[in-house]
Amino acid sequence: MKTNNRLITILYIISRLTFRFSQLVLLFVLIFECIPNGTLGSWRSNMHHTKGYKINTQIQLNVPDSVIIYKSKINKSAGYVSKSGIKEFDDHFDDHFNRVKNDTTLKKTYQINTFEIYNKNFVDIKKEFKNLNIQNTDSTVEIIINPKDYFLKSILILKNYLYLIILLFVSFQCMRLFKELKDNFAFDMVLTQRIQKIGYSLIAFPVLNMIFCYIIMQYFTRINYYHYTNSIYGQGYNFMNLTPLFEYNLQTLFLGLSLVVLGKLLKHGYNLQNENDLTI
Repeated sequence: MKTNNRLITILYIISRLTFRFSQLVLLFVLIFECIPNGTLGSWRSNMHHTKGYKINTQIQLNVPDSVIIYKSKINKSAGYVSKSGIKEFDDHFDDHFNRVKNDTTLKKTYQINTFEIYNKNFVDIKKEFKNLNIQNTDSTVEIIINPKDYFLKSILILKNYLYLIILLFVSFQCMRLFKELKDNFAFDMVLTQRIQKIGYSLIAFPVLNMIFCYIIMQYFTRINYYHYTNSIYGQGYNFMNLTPLFEYNLQTLFLGLSLVVLGKLLKHGYNLQNENDLTI
């Protein structure tokens, strides 16, 4: 019994500290949102209604060895050709690349990409390697975007601070649950309800997050970055694309469902125990 009480006390302290911490963070968020530019002395908020809010995106990079951006001196047509340095790809484009490269009627600008490899002493050791090819150019990156549409901005605010609201609610329910167990190590209907509330909140978190992601993707689906040159107006090389991610968290959803089922099972067991007590 002493071991149980000690463990419950530790869990109660952890949940209480988490609840107070989330309260403090939420208070700071509200304070900085009310301050112009989100700056207070040396303290600065990266997310603010004047700066924008974060969304997760998938980044796709196009990193060739060389790019030629060209414009015809005769008919004013423009375009670009690239050379990746990977034989399987370049076999299909070498003729076109060389044709543009050797065409004297085109106005051209060259972009040559290279890389360096450093060791722990910041010494370039590129010569010690034969080659380096990027195999996977897809990754995840956070961006801060500030839309003019107030509804979209509201969705971004809710999405960015949803985890804090859920953390505040879950830590409060855990704190009350362990406090009741600490005072009386016995199971009752109130504890069952608290477990179910925690489960429902954990279900709501990934579901709401997916809904917010879906709404965001209705406003924009892609951000393209181009490399332009002043000498050739109107023609750019698309070197990077950003696509909003449809976020989902199956682990949190499964945990929430498990707690709801556990709560219902404990509720059923509690009712059976009461019926047996009445029968006796």
